[in-house]
This record gives sequence, C-alpha cells and structure tokens, in this order.
Amino acid sequence: MSAMKFQIGEPKKLTLAFDEPKTGTNSYGMWYMYGFKSDIDSDKDCFFATASLHTMIKTLGAGEGDEITIEKCQEGEITFFKVNGLTLNDMNSGGSAEKIAEASPTPSEVDRLKTIIKELESELSAYKDSKLTDADIPF
Repeated sequence: MSAMKFQIGEPKKLTLAFDEPKTGTNSYGMWYMYGFKSDIDSDKDCFFATASLHTMIKTLGAGEGDEITIEKCQEGEITFFKVNGLTLNDMNSGGSAEKIAEASPTPSEVDRLKTIIKELESELSAYKDSKLTDADIPF
C-alpha cells in the first residue's frame, strides 16, 4: 500500500473505497487517510487529505463508491484543492448550496439498478402471494 500525492494541475478521478477516512494525529496535527479503488497493477490505493480537503469531501457528501475528481491548484504562493471543480471558497460563498448540490456525486448506476431490482422483486413477491383466479384475468 502506498499513498498517492497530488501534483499541481493534474486532476485525479478517484472512486472512494470507504465512507470515512482513517484518522490520527502526528506532529503536523490531524491527518485523514482516504482509501480509493485502484487498478489491480497500481501500488497507489490511498491519499492523505489536509483538513480543508477532508472538509470539502464531507461537504459534498462523498462516500464509499462515489467518484470524485481532486485537483491540486496553485495561484501565486497559495496552494489549494478543488473537488469536483469547486474550491473551499466556492463551497462557502453565496449560492454555495446550489453549487454543492450540482458537484455532489450521484448514486452510481449499479446502486440505481440495485434499487430497481429490489422494487421488482417486491412486486413479484406480492403477485406470488396473491390468490388470483381465472376470473381475475380481464380477457
């Protein structure tokens, strides 16, 4: 296992492996280690987030299975992150609720299909449990 380091100007699209990061404290303060799903031949499967990057990920509501894009940016002497195209300033400024809702990860197609399957199984079960007779058939 090896931690990925973000490079300035290189956005990385990641699928989070867990709902919550592992946390701890060291001489630099609090740390947040996020796991992500990686290619089988990749030795990178986690990254350490700063407190502000962690806050941004949580603000978007991202969790296990969600795909997010993280970009490390620099303007002059200031280094900052964007998550799904939003900076921390974007998330805290006017109209931020709409921006956050738009940038938040949506349930994956697999999750959507699982929900549909559960609904169909429930309907099928209801039909199986009902006592239909030939008289109930309209033709």
